[in-house]
Amino acid sequence: MKAAERASGGGGWNLLGGQARVFSGHESFACRYGWLPKLYEAVQQDKGLFANDEHAILALGLGRNMVKAIRFWGQVFGLLEVKRGVAKNTALAHRLLGVEGGLDPYLEDPGSLWRLHWIVTAHGGLGAWVTAFLELQDAQITRDRLIDVVRNRAVVAKGSVTRRTATAHVDMLLRTYDWARFDAATPGEDASGCPFQELHLIETAVVNGHTQISVKRGPKPQLDVGAFAFALSDYWQGVAPGSRSLSIRSLLVDRRSPGVVFRLDEGSLLVCLEELCELSGMQMRSDGTGGMDLVGNGQSKERLEWVAWPRS
Repeated sequence: MKAAERASGGGGWNLLGGQARVFSGHESFACRYGWLPKLYEAVQQDKGLFANDEHAILALGLGRNMVKAIRFWGQVFGLLEVKRGVAKNTALAHRLLGVEGGLDPYLEDPGSLWRLHWIVTAHGGLGAWVTAFLELQDAQITRDRLIDVVRNRAVVAKGSVTRRTATAHVDMLLRTYDWARFDAATPGEDASGCPFQELHLIETAVVNGHTQISVKRGPKPQLDVGAFAFALSDYWQGVAPGSRSLSIRSLLVDRRSPGVVFRLDEGSLLVCLEELCELSGMQMRSDGTGGMDLVGNGQSKERLEWVAWPRS
């Protein structure tokens, strides 16, 4: 089952989703403003969009490498499926980008970006994403060190990749998220910026001639309760589908948990959970051993769905 189907309530949790296994395919282009809505509309109009390169180039109005990049991003964000040349928008794509009934057809709401960040990080298997968001414990790492770690992950996954490939992949992570690159004065489809820079997840600085990468834990003001509920529902159905409770510790530190993927500290996680509990009827209770559990009931799945997709 695809990531989009899984995250929209289809069930299942691919154990490989959080493992580094993809190190290329973006063709040196970060996902640009307007690309994903453009892709959604193009696929709605033409299921044969990717039947051949020339057709896609003409239909999308993009160069050959950009066409490859937009297809790549559509797939790793869980919005696009292509089988035997037939393109299909996923259930997640319809719920998020649908012109009629979609939560955010023009991808203008930061909550939508947080949902897509969850999908690509928890399910996409991109080596630099897995390393930076799921494995990195320190708040800072040098670019050179991150490249070395990504190359090591590639050895485990597929034998090896060249340093050039690993470097391009790490630089794609930085081009996607480094908020210092964001220029609010030049939004729009033709801008070189990437919308995910608005999430302020990564910041770079040059220190003593080396690029230092900061991936900081803490409050995320733009992370709304709907996006948090979307991630929590997916995580809960993935790791404990038959349980009515989850330990708050697991939500904070477990691999592929909302606390890890969204880089939340304990205080900011509790703020998200308190708001969610007010809307969903769930509760936070002592587990009797000094910890806390998030406790639901028979309607928890439906309530989480309602919070995650308020206009569905």
